[in-house]
Amino acid sequence: MPYNTIRLFDLDFVSAENHADFFDDIMDYRNNPDYEHKKPFIITPNAEQVVKLDQPQHHALKEQLSQALFILPDGQAIILFSKLARKPLKNKLTGSDLFPLLWQRAKKNRQRILVIVSEEAVGVKLKQDYDNIMYYTPPFFSVDSPLFDKVCLDNFKTIKDFKPEYVIIGIGFPKQEFLGLALYQKLKEDNIPTPLFLFLGASADYYVGTKKRAPRLLQKMGLEWLHRLVLEPKIRWRRYILGIGPLFMLYMKELRKEFSKNK
Repeated sequence: MPYNTIRLFDLDFVSAENHADFFDDIMDYRNNPDYEHKKPFIITPNAEQVVKLDQPQHHALKEQLSQALFILPDGQAIILFSKLARKPLKNKLTGSDLFPLLWQRAKKNRQRILVIVSEEAVGVKLKQDYDNIMYYTPPFFSVDSPLFDKVCLDNFKTIKDFKPEYVIIGIGFPKQEFLGLALYQKLKEDNIPTPLFLFLGASADYYVGTKKRAPRLLQKMGLEWLHRLVLEPKIRWRRYILGIGPLFMLYMKELRKEFSKNK
């Protein structure tokens, strides 16, 4: 097998050189040997999300997401730490690189996709690129509001009627994960076959060009964060600077855990 999984931060990350090593398994997810006892999810946590999932208020969410069929390490910081912990992951596997692969394969096979995105313009461009999709742009909502229930119900009805093979949710962490979990539970309760849920953040935005990814050289160097910092300094600098402390503490916690297991 060209890939395996490595457990870090209580998550089983896929370790592979690139998406091609396991892409056919994604497209054939219903025949995955773990399909019956794991959730049909693809999650792509980066270092910031790993820190948030370790916070007490997100422990229940982490427990649910840890059961995902595919957990991809989306960020060089996770790769570097895995090497420090002597459990090296082969490479970062970003959602932004996965999206065009899945999109083009689904397009070639005429498979149905539901895309839930933050901006109407993204959905319109995706529909222009591939007609066998439906898209949904939710209003601003919080996960503990009645509006969340409406968003969930709207998309449940679409999945029930449209029967997509894939549901791509790109409305930001952790809203997209809570929405996907709610839809999954509702489908299970009603004995409706579940599609593959992909939590891919801004990947659709990058695909249609409403947002710009870092130049390829910066991507290879693991410096996409620097590109985002330059583009959105007011938002990013506080997030990155204030995030260093919690990330360091999480890394130390994980190292102590690994050390105690190896004693």
